[in-house]
Amino acid sequence: MTRIIIESNNKKDVLLIKELAERLKIKYEVQDLIKTEKSESDVINYYKLIDKGVDVSNYGDPSLWQKNVREDSRALRNA
Repeated sequence: MTRIIIESNNKKDVLLIKELAERLKIKYEVQDLIKTEKSESDVINYYKLIDKGVDVSNYGDPSLWQKNVREDSRALRNA
């Protein structure tokens, strides 16, 4: 299998390439790659959101979970 990657901003060229691929019975995929610029305020808001953190109190005791997992794996090995 060989893969050819072609990038173009010209929609007419893309249509021509698609038509050629169809004629030659070549499988193809078109991906629109849109670059979005993040504003400075967006970045600041992302950092504020990260700084807020998340409530993990509903996850329970991680030590108890780890102990149970280890007991399960020991039981499987001894079976």
